[in-house]
Amino acid sequence: MAGRRRDRGDESTGQGRSPAVIHGWTVIAHPLFLDQLERLIDAVEAERARGKTNTANQKVLAGIARSAFDEIPRDPNASRFRLGGTLGPRYGHWRRAKFGRGRFRPFYRFRTDARIIVLAWVNDRESLRTRGARDDAYAVFARMLGRGNPPDDWEELVGSSRALSARRRLRRALA
Repeated sequence: MAGRRRDRGDESTGQGRSPAVIHGWTVIAHPLFLDQLERLIDAVEAERARGKTNTANQKVLAGIARSAFDEIPRDPNASRFRLGGTLGPRYGHWRRAKFGRGRFRPFYRFRTDARIIVLAWVNDRESLRTRGARDDAYAVFARMLGRGNPPDDWEELVGSSRALSARRRLRRALA
């Protein structure tokens, strides 16, 4: 991933470095997405320190990286990422990718005119998309949107994702 991102600027000024630019899209991440990503990175690092390889956590992390930082930026408006009516008409502008036999879903929004993708949240093992699950990824994400975290408003979503702390966290995760 390092070859596809571009950093510039002076972080000490608060203007910071630019976010990741992948396949011509600026990719930024909401703190909720970063929370999930960092938990997974910590688990994978702990597993590797114990000499474990090819674990479920490592596979999920690889799936997130492939989806969020390669497949989605290739074409964020691809029909396979559309939700249909799953979250209802109010949230039809949200998108999601699928991986891990369709059980994991990174949710995001994008703006073509600005060439920005905001990664908002990815479900974990507690909210898997499985047959008969009461609290699957869609139900959890819909409740999150209803509570305003992540915000459904584009400007608020971008603002919270472009905060200096979120940019630093994303850079660390991509390193």
